[in-house]
Amino acid sequence: MRLSQKSALKESIMAGPTDDEAEAPLDPAIARVQARLRTMMLIAAGTLGVGLLAVFIAIAFRVARSGDDTPPAGGAFQTLVEVVTPGTVVATDVDGDRLSLTIDGPEGKVVEIHHLPSGKLVGRAVLLAK
Repeated sequence: MRLSQKSALKESIMAGPTDDEAEAPLDPAIARVQARLRTMMLIAAGTLGVGLLAVFIAIAFRVARSGDDTPPAGGAFQTLVEVVTPGTVVATDVDGDRLSLTIDGPEGKVVEIHHLPSGKLVGRAVLLAK
């Protein structure tokens, strides 16, 4: 090979594919795979978009509702709670509509739970130490 042929061959390799080679039609099987992949990507992007939209709507809803400190419906209640266990009340706790009383009595420590609006005894537990 002469020098000019080598340089021409080198230039054709460096130039890359010609326009005819770049625009060659795809195999029909590869075209179907590309179409299916494109469809699956659109479905995945749509699902992600709907999920993100739902999360942002939930956050906006919680932020909008966070300022509502309205009292519960109905009027204020007044009740009388009758302590069943004789002794000294050493601790109280309120959770929702339940009142918990810890009493130091003759049986030991007793926990009574009362329904606050009605004042009725819901449960009673005697604490025994071993």
